Amino acid sequence: MAVEDTSSRCRTFDDGAVVQLVAGRPGSGGAVAEPIHRAAVLVDDHTVTAVDGATEWSWLIEEVEALHHSPDAPWTILVVPGVAEFGVQVADDDVPSFRAVLDDRWRALHPEAREPAYDRQPDLEPTPPQPPALPAPAPPVQVEPLVAVTVTEDGATTSILDPVMAPPPYFPPADPVTGPVSTVGGLSSLEARSISAWFGTHHVLDRVSLTMPAGQVTALIGPSGCGKSTFLRILNRMHELIPSAALAGEVLLGGEDIYDPQRKITEARRQIGMVFQKPNPFPAMSIYDNVIASLKLTGTKASTSVKDDLVESCLQKAGLWNEVRDRLRQPGGGLSGGQQQRLCIARALAIKPRILLMDEPCSALDPTSTRRIEQTISELATEVTIVIVTHNMQQAQRVSHRCAFFLAEQGTPGVIVEHGPTEAMFSTPQDQRTSDYVHGRFG
Repeated sequence: MAVEDTSSRCRTFDDGAVVQLVAGRPGSGGAVAEPIHRAAVLVDDHTVTAVDGATEWSWLIEEVEALHHSPDAPWTILVVPGVAEFGVQVADDDVPSFRAVLDDRWRALHPEAREPAYDRQPDLEPTPPQPPALPAPAPPVQVEPLVAVTVTEDGATTSILDPVMAPPPYFPPADPVTGPVSTVGGLSSLEARSISAWFGTHHVLDRVSLTMPAGQVTALIGPSGCGKSTFLRILNRMHELIPSAALAGEVLLGGEDIYDPQRKITEARRQIGMVFQKPNPFPAMSIYDNVIASLKLTGTKASTSVKDDLVESCLQKAGLWNEVRDRLRQPGGGLSGGQQQRLCIARALAIKPRILLMDEPCSALDPTSTRRIEQTISELATEVTIVIVTHNMQQAQRVSHRCAFFLAEQGTPGVIVEHGPTEAMFSTPQDQRTSDYVHGRFG
């Protein structure tokens, strides 16, 4: 039965187990989970931990995006990027109290969440729409120079192109530089083929194709609302976690589709890491533990010496080792904003991803921190393929080898207007809209 330690707000459920989702998806009603280890399950203010002898699994509640309690079985799947297929179960008598405790902790750490932490009646969840049939693309047409206008939508001011003068979407040809090559010197390329995306009935991306070459930095540029961040989330299977989200197309990592039903979502996210716009280290966790947190989240066991070497290596690659080597046991939340972002980069590198995605990693940083992050990006490009979203045109010029310009004209989904080598995109763009954007005439 459950035991509560009131001094530390820790609940222990002795007769528990670690489970793995083996069929369906969390909250679908048809999901099936199988126990893989007996375990005592502990829930404190910040962590869910399952212990079976010398084996330990740990989920940080702060990183849990959603909880899915099975309506007809005593198991719970904790939706965490990279480990969404794992969860815990407890004895039948403990199910109500376990759910209540976990929901309470989750809501305390996610006060901004607008959706419920879980769905007790998952079958009532709306089914994501099927991608509609796509019409053949219209050929490019000759038009007069475009005019930038400003409109207000939901209180936000956005620069768009005059729809009367805008041509049909331009669908660029296959990348002539990389062709079918998927690896270079052990590095991997990432290729998106005809990606379309929806939120409910809202069409946000239309047949986007792009090759992100191995060992290079590819920058995604374009005005707000054109689908850059959605495209980035699709590249490591985060898009599908959003209710009502749907997509069509393929994402090939080293020539293999990460959306293949035979591929585990956990494996895709191990190989394709993500660094977000706002630095998000675990503030109460030490610098050292922040770096190795991904090992716990993925259930990876390692000796103390291996962890020590990994922490030093990742912090060196992130350009942070010399600044923190003497205070590794101090909280990560005590670092400056730029240092916190580099700590997040080190954490992402700890599981040795083949691709690193970065969603405006410098937007909240000062110029000095931004310069250090950019230097880190340039150094990492020799070891990992990088895709970065940025609104800073000077940054795109400084750090990227290639650029892709996204645009969503009024009432239409986002498309890639033009892509190619960064120098050519800024000096001799092929599309007038690209020239207008990179030279600051709209956006």
